[in-house]
Amino acid sequence: MYREIDNTLTITVNDWCNAGLSYAQFNHDSKNGFLSIYRRGYNGDTLIDVRSIKRPERLNVLERTFGKIESEKTRTSNFTVEIDHKARTFFLGQTKPDGTPIEPNRIEEYVNRASIFNALKKGLETQIAQRAKSGNRLKMGEFWNDAKDWYLEQVEKYPCTAIGNARSLERAFKSYLKGGYNELMHKNIGNDAARVVSVSAEKLILALWRTNDKPFVKRVHDLYLEFLSGRKELFDKSTGEIFRPQDFMHKGRSMEVSQATIWNYLKDVVNNTATYADRNGNFAFADKVMAKKHRKPGRFSLSKISMDDVAMSRKSNRGWIYKYIAVDVVSGYYFRPTYIVGKPNAGTVIETFRNMFCELDMMGLPMPGELEVEWHLMKEMRSWLEEMFPFVRFCETATEKRVEHTNKQFKYGISKKEGHTRGRWFSPHEAYRSVRNRVSGDMIEPVYQPQTIVHDDLSDIEKYNNELHPLQKTYPGMTRKQVLLSQVNPVLQPIEHWHLYKFIGNETKTSIYHNDYCPVSNCEFELKDFKNLKRLKSNDRSVTAYWLPDMEGTINEVYLWQGDTFIGQAENRAQYAYNECAIERTEVDEANMLHQNKRVAHQYKFIKDEKAEIPKVGNFTTTPAAVYEKVEIMENVQPKGYDIDEEDEESVVDWGKFAKNSL
Repeated sequence: MYREIDNTLTITVNDWCNAGLSYAQFNHDSKNGFLSIYRRGYNGDTLIDVRSIKRPERLNVLERTFGKIESEKTRTSNFTVEIDHKARTFFLGQTKPDGTPIEPNRIEEYVNRASIFNALKKGLETQIAQRAKSGNRLKMGEFWNDAKDWYLEQVEKYPCTAIGNARSLERAFKSYLKGGYNELMHKNIGNDAARVVSVSAEKLILALWRTNDKPFVKRVHDLYLEFLSGRKELFDKSTGEIFRPQDFMHKGRSMEVSQATIWNYLKDVVNNTATYADRNGNFAFADKVMAKKHRKPGRFSLSKISMDDVAMSRKSNRGWIYKYIAVDVVSGYYFRPTYIVGKPNAGTVIETFRNMFCELDMMGLPMPGELEVEWHLMKEMRSWLEEMFPFVRFCETATEKRVEHTNKQFKYGISKKEGHTRGRWFSPHEAYRSVRNRVSGDMIEPVYQPQTIVHDDLSDIEKYNNELHPLQKTYPGMTRKQVLLSQVNPVLQPIEHWHLYKFIGNETKTSIYHNDYCPVSNCEFELKDFKNLKRLKSNDRSVTAYWLPDMEGTINEVYLWQGDTFIGQAENRAQYAYNECAIERTEVDEANMLHQNKRVAHQYKFIKDEKAEIPKVGNFTTTPAAVYEKVEIMENVQPKGYDIDEEDEESVVDWGKFAKNSL
């Protein structure tokens, strides 16, 4: 096959013979000048200059085997330039130190030069490989001279910086291979020599701007000039380093700038964003200048619950009232909030959880899939929240909480429609601004009774939940409450009350009496399963009962724990009481009596089964009979009714007959 070495098309003697020509023909043509040898080798590796073959019958044989031989003018070179689009992308993304992009014409020059160097790299690798196959090494001096001529030819087609010296071209090429695209950029592009204000001076100006006293631009300009003149000393608080005016001079003189130049640097988008938090606080920084996350709504209700505290817009005569709310994100359904005069606390949050889970329980809904909360009130509850909910998300900013959007819809929707929203006197929008009255020179806002504010808010929540859902295309004709009930996420699990109540329920220390019941809140609660007694510690019947009342304030069941061990569930035994007077019993009394009889029977069977597994042990005496002395045993008649001896363990005493016979 043909091989191009140093722009010369060659074949080996072995290729000559493989094409169908003989070694004798090669010797004949070589001796008589019908072909030229490009480079001699061993074992058939001698290279023949294909274009030096003069006999046409030899060329025909070679072309039939290896293909048509291109002429000197139409042949392709080892160096083929292809535009490097990756280089264009790289340079388009680069900026100068002053933040401005590189000029388009300069980018075009860099791309052309990168493309030429890429072609030079491929040509160099090809020629090294071809020389290696023939057992020789590439002569680098000749290569760089040829490469220099070829490079100058390409500069005319692909405009870029010309290099007329072979050694300079070699240095530039090797630097490109080592450093990549960065090595093609001029080192003086965008450096401090081209800036009105150096990078270090710019950072110092920003440092003067970010101070807590929020100076004006003119004040920053004055401070900078005072520093350069030596009338004011500045230092770095974090390192203690003192700034020297000499470091901010150019060629021995101060870089004095105008107030307009200072303004341009301070109001640069990136600079202004970098100093915004120091001048305005983290809340304003996150709200005004930081990027916001874009989300789409979910499909199923109870996929996420979002919680937040809300300040009521009307003031009470006892102060501002807050409420802590839980809202289903998809349906927008408001669970009953918890109200408090003053700031909410951890107890307010627990009470809100109780309200939410009681509503879910009454509606027969499962455990929500995700909880979205704020950090400052929930940080102490993080461990058990993550234990209860499959997903818990602590929001970094207030705008991330979905409940914030629901609050606005509620406040300026149904609440404003019902006249229960006043807004704030400082609101920028006129429609959201409240009217204040001046009394004796003071601005006075009307105050209300706390009961009135809470009542109105609960009424608004009821109307809000029964309004049509805002996404009527998705949920046609359905209210928020209907969406909550009918679009429940199918993968959610039931609420595990025995686990949940340990964290949000009321707590009562009690004990189990007669292996049967425990008193809680002036009621007695009977064990639902006697097998739960096995979970108690030895000789310890003290337990902790966790419970929540229903809407009527009745406690129907409690969940018993002993330390970290769940003992079991106990039911209020008042619901199973029956009338002791047989003539007054109803069907309900008969059912309750049957329940208690079954329960006692279950307890007897449970103990009997446990007792049956205990073997009866006898004792063998090994003392010789001679040791015992003969003892005469006196007999006496036992008085009737003095004591009762059970015949065996299966016998049951008829206490009624016994009492009658004892009379």
